[in-house]
Amino acid sequence: AGPTFALMAPTKTFLEYQAEKRQREWNDKVQAQKASMGNEERVKRATDWKRIGNDKFKAGNVCEARDYYREAIIYVEDLVDARRKERNDLLVPLYCNLAQVYLKLDSPEKAEDVSSKALVIAEMPRNAVGAGMHSKAQFRRGLARICLEKLDEAREDLRAALKLQPGSEEIAKQLAAVQATLAEQAKRAKEAMGGFLQRQATRDEQRRQADERRSERRALAEQRQQMQTAFAKLSKGSMLYEEREKEMEPVRQKEEEKKNTLELEQSLTNILDESKGIPKTEKFDDFMEKKLARCKDQHTELDQKKKILDKKTKEEHWGEDDAWKGQREDHRRRLAEERAQEPFAPGPRTMWEAKEVARWCEQRLRDTLVGASVDGQELEPRFANSVLESQELKDIAGGDLILKAFVTDVLKLNGDASVVRLNPHKPTLHYFDYFLKLEWEVAIAKPGEEVYRTADELIIVAAKVNDGNAPQSISKHRMFAGTFKIREFCSEENSDDGGWKLEVKIKKACDRGPELSAMVEALRDQLKFKVQRLMSEWVTEYKEYWA
Repeated sequence: AGPTFALMAPTKTFLEYQAEKRQREWNDKVQAQKASMGNEERVKRATDWKRIGNDKFKAGNVCEARDYYREAIIYVEDLVDARRKERNDLLVPLYCNLAQVYLKLDSPEKAEDVSSKALVIAEMPRNAVGAGMHSKAQFRRGLARICLEKLDEAREDLRAALKLQPGSEEIAKQLAAVQATLAEQAKRAKEAMGGFLQRQATRDEQRRQADERRSERRALAEQRQQMQTAFAKLSKGSMLYEEREKEMEPVRQKEEEKKNTLELEQSLTNILDESKGIPKTEKFDDFMEKKLARCKDQHTELDQKKKILDKKTKEEHWGEDDAWKGQREDHRRRLAEERAQEPFAPGPRTMWEAKEVARWCEQRLRDTLVGASVDGQELEPRFANSVLESQELKDIAGGDLILKAFVTDVLKLNGDASVVRLNPHKPTLHYFDYFLKLEWEVAIAKPGEEVYRTADELIIVAAKVNDGNAPQSISKHRMFAGTFKIREFCSEENSDDGGWKLEVKIKKACDRGPELSAMVEALRDQLKFKVQRLMSEWVTEYKEYWA
């Protein structure tokens, strides 16, 4: 007889591996998106995702709502402490909503976990979470624990929720049901035990009541002693809380010093504002509101500076890719010349070329798209005059003006490409699959003016012109801005007519009136069409170059 082999059962099924892979890829994608955003953009994205998740939940799309809530949480869970209020105002409702989704999906363990996270925030006094939202988090955890049959813990959660929101009939109803279930369980346990422990229970109850009476007598004696001591102090003229007042004195002094410092800062700020022709702020509360607004502006400014530094790093990588492409072109040219002069015996061909192909594809795609532009027609005098009323556009007065739409940056280019040769008698397979996201602007400029500015040019403008403040856009006079995005720019979705499905998002709307808004939107659409055409030209070039 031949040998026998025992097959070991796999620890995970194929479906479980696939689910883990999808979860890992989704998490990596969201983390990468978050890393490219500033704090303000993360707050806005989380707010939008929360609203969409609510709409999905109301429409019955529970799984989609779950994904929107989870992604929104990732965007704001680690926001800086300066934006604590915005972070908590988003996180607590998002955790509560996600808990409700998990209850709908019959995942009470996850519902309990996210509800507990909401309660960690809500139970900290400095976070100032409202009683209604605190009660909702407590209630959702109670429901999850009911499903998990943790009835004692569920009862405590429901009691805490009802204390926060006394008039809730729904919470009271659930609490009554849990208490009834617990009472029934206790009754059945008692009946099961019979009378074996009843006498001991009676003695324990009598002992407990005696202990309670002794504790009450001791508490009354201590209370009388405290009252006698207090009256003795009052009779001598000393304050009842004199020691406590002494303990609080350093705290009051520290708060007074802090307020004096802020009042001094207010006075200095008023002096600087008056020198600039800005009305001074009389009320201290108004000054604190302005101070908070300035702090937010500073965070926004830091975010913009970070974007410019990221752009500089990206342009350095682009320069390295351009130099690499030039070297590769020289190498190909030399090989072609050598083959023309000497007989060439080709060796075995490789099955695929992936690394160099991917770098070439990304370099050419970026080089093709960044800076692609469309010029609009010359602006009529009435539009030009209305635009030039803005102070920041005075420097281009005195000539013809046009609108110009152009691609400013490749924000995302994630994916891979390879050339596969499986059979010398069959055509080569040119594979590519990319997630592509482009940033665009529509600016006002003079005919022939170059509107694209590199990171070095933006840094020079910040240092010499804007008093250290980072420019808010790539172009000098931006009217309109947003992004183009395609999730599956791939060889399997090859579009012969150039109709690649680009999603359009507006990040900065035009605020110069409806007529000018319609003009910039039309020019944006022309730029979108040109980008689609350039993407198809890139596909053709890719196939010809790596034939």
